[in-house]
Amino acid sequence: MQEIQKLIKEAESLRDRCLYDESLKLFKRAYLISKKKANLNILVDLQLAIADIYRIKGNFEYALSQYTEVVEICDALDLQQPLADAKVGIALSLRAQGHWNEAIKNIKPAKSFYLKNNDKKGLAFSLWAEGGILRVKGDIKGAIEKFKESLNIFTSINFKLGIGYSLCGLGGANRMIGNNSESMQYYKKANEIFNKINDKFGTAYSFCGIGNAYRMQGDLAIAIDYFLKASALYKDFNDIVSHSYTIWSMANVMKMENNFSEAERFLDWANKNFKKTKDNRGISYCLMCKGEIEYMKGNHKKAQKLLKEAFRITESYRFALEMCHAKALLYLINPKLNSTYSGYIKCYKKIGLKDYPRTIPFNMP
Repeated sequence: MQEIQKLIKEAESLRDRCLYDESLKLFKRAYLISKKKANLNILVDLQLAIADIYRIKGNFEYALSQYTEVVEICDALDLQQPLADAKVGIALSLRAQGHWNEAIKNIKPAKSFYLKNNDKKGLAFSLWAEGGILRVKGDIKGAIEKFKESLNIFTSINFKLGIGYSLCGLGGANRMIGNNSESMQYYKKANEIFNKINDKFGTAYSFCGIGNAYRMQGDLAIAIDYFLKASALYKDFNDIVSHSYTIWSMANVMKMENNFSEAERFLDWANKNFKKTKDNRGISYCLMCKGEIEYMKGNHKKAQKLLKEAFRITESYRFALEMCHAKALLYLINPKLNSTYSGYIKCYKKIGLKDYPRTIPFNMP
């Protein structure tokens, strides 16, 4: 038992330093030892830890299989706490692939358990996860509400890591809705917290958010500096999930500067990662950016083909915000040919956005 606890402690320390591969090896070793000793509670906790790391690394399919196995074990043995934790893991994995509707279904029972058992950290984490799911859905106002709720609870228990991630959630959702100054403030506050607690992943995430806030203000040179800071950290701990969105953001800066070759290089890189992790929302963003570039290069038929594929994905997965973007771009490249998308302004207003694209290139939030 002492050997297992030592391995778990070392694995957790490595995970907290974003050394995910090294951490995974120790968690797996502890799991194999626990399996021989038939310690079921520890086995379930270790399987959850292993699933979490696979999710963080972008292997959502394997993570889902592990979380699902935990749910089956917990259902059979009436283990409520790990069951709730596994449901949140399932929700986060499904959200990452764009399956927001199924993700919400898994969050609800977990949230109810945490609330019933006065588990404030668990409740705040589930609210943060729900905020992210609603953001993918395109319910930006709902996402802001959930992120604020999670922030309030994390603040009440003084959990710095949770506070930082809630602030990042608010930064992203406010950027989507057009509140650029608020977005900047939230990300900068988060960055201060992550620096103080020396959380590399959070620091990278907030650097990317600050970069996007500068990008939306038109300060493209400053934006690139922050994206490069984020990218260096993501490379350091071999992340491809969040890093891909930073790469996409850099492609957008290059697009706005008419540097098409660099923009396309970044888009190919991001798209390859999105396909690897089966992130359908990310794929749609790359298609839209590529479509704009082709239009700006004079390849109008190719542009339309790319944008129609982006629209197909966003419609299929019911990504409300991204569907508005695809509609807008299709209409803007050829209003006569694509008149069916003329209602894109209503589309934006319906989900509460303050602004909408009028020309190409579009500095997409």
